[in-house]
Amino acid sequence: MSRKRDNPSGMDNLSFHEEEHYHLMIGEVEDYAILMLDRNGVIRNWNKGAEKIKGYTEEEIVGVHFSIFYTPEDREAGLPEELIERAAREGKAVREGWRIRKNGTAFWGSTVITALHDPGGNVVGFSKMTRDLTERKQAEDKLQLYARQLEAQNRELQQFAYAAAHDMKEPLRKIQLYYSAIEGDNGQSLSPEQQKKFMARSAEAARRMQQLIDDLLTYTHVAGTDAPFEPVDLNATVADASAFHKDMIEQLGARVHCGRLPTVWGIPVQVRQLFINLLGNSFKYRAEDRQVEVDISSSRVKVPGMPDAYGSERFHKIEVQDNGIGFSPHQGERIFDLFERLHTRDKYSGTGIGLTICRRIMENNHGFIRATGVPGSGAKFELYFRER
Repeated sequence: MSRKRDNPSGMDNLSFHEEEHYHLMIGEVEDYAILMLDRNGVIRNWNKGAEKIKGYTEEEIVGVHFSIFYTPEDREAGLPEELIERAAREGKAVREGWRIRKNGTAFWGSTVITALHDPGGNVVGFSKMTRDLTERKQAEDKLQLYARQLEAQNRELQQFAYAAAHDMKEPLRKIQLYYSAIEGDNGQSLSPEQQKKFMARSAEAARRMQQLIDDLLTYTHVAGTDAPFEPVDLNATVADASAFHKDMIEQLGARVHCGRLPTVWGIPVQVRQLFINLLGNSFKYRAEDRQVEVDISSSRVKVPGMPDAYGSERFHKIEVQDNGIGFSPHQGERIFDLFERLHTRDKYSGTGIGLTICRRIMENNHGFIRATGVPGSGAKFELYFRER
């Protein structure tokens, strides 16, 4: 059989019964959404696959512009109109992207729009075929996410090899130096006061090494965990983290203001550690000329510019804002690097691992963390937990 270009439906020259069977076949297909659009993109027919994939019945959708399936961002950018114009110009337009069902959920659709012509070669409409490839897309994005995580782990491993050796050698060197002085290996004898001072310095060096070891153990535990996810009530979690810092809060007269927070899907022990670290960070880097204030709030957001691994999902955004010493805006990424310290140890203690742990926790909980700061005014940490 020969295909006629002037056939608007794009079908072969079929008999009446063959054509009827053809339409029945198209109508019964469930794995593909197959529909016809007029020249302006208005839907003219609808098969079972379209109803299954997109959620609308034929009565609900016929007569509606096909842009209804696209995200607000794509509609604003004029993508639906661009696709039918490309199909009219080139004969076909192929596109993959996030599409919206009737119930508002997103799916990854692979779409082919083909131009249909009248006997004079004029475009009279379009056939549109869409397949739901969400599972494939999620698998691909998961692999990409693993690749990014592996790359990040390799970078952290390099940082660890260098910085851990440096940071652990420094207290050891001091302990050896003070011990040699106390033993008189340099040929000098120390007074009891000098011996006491050197012993105190050795103890402080040992304490710093112990803190480094403890933080490294915490980090390696968080980095290697594969714990199951559970509902995590952030109100209870913040209360628990505040109780952990009770003595510090009372000593500083600090105030922790917390609005109503959501329940998120995550690993409870890690989320608790996350807020313990963030509160501890606010208390450590406090401003000496004012009372410590920490504000914790939440909202539901859709984050622009996110990688495909996050699709078009919404997030619970948790903000932890303090009024401490802050940091320069360009340090917002650097602050999460392993062993990274923005301040000298003689003024602010610590190992430079706490915020790295926070970043790893958010990655483990399928979210991410951002930091912004203003020198002298405070720091803000934004936590993004994916909605389940």
